[in-house]
Amino acid sequence: MTERNELINDIQQLKAERNRLLEQIKEAEQWESASWDSYHALVDHINAMEKKQKIARNYWDVSQRDIKYHFGFVLDQNNRLKKVITKKRYDLLESELDKLTEEIRQLADVLGIEIDELPQDFPFFALPAEEIDNE
Repeated sequence: MTERNELINDIQQLKAERNRLLEQIKEAEQWESASWDSYHALVDHINAMEKKQKIARNYWDVSQRDIKYHFGFVLDQNNRLKKVITKKRYDLLESELDKLTEEIRQLADVLGIEIDELPQDFPFFALPAEEIDNE
């Protein structure tokens, strides 16, 4: 009877050990699942960041190309205006100046600047300098 009780106790201990190990396996599987979810979330995040960087690079390339393109028009129109002044063709001055202004407006539009919002009478680049007393 003692031997039988010992065997029953051993069986109960083994069952308890087995149940404990099964619980650990389930917990490990849950952790594995959570870690895979985290891994895939991280991969998705990295892919999204790479896509954003690619879009930003493409945007910058297109913007830079547009800026160079419009700046070329501004320079060409500026050179035409200089020729009009050099040749003293003042009758053409107003139309050439209007064309230059329009080219500058288009360049400002590409740069995202609202020219109409800039001060007309007192430009931002003409801010007064502070006077220093040399006493």
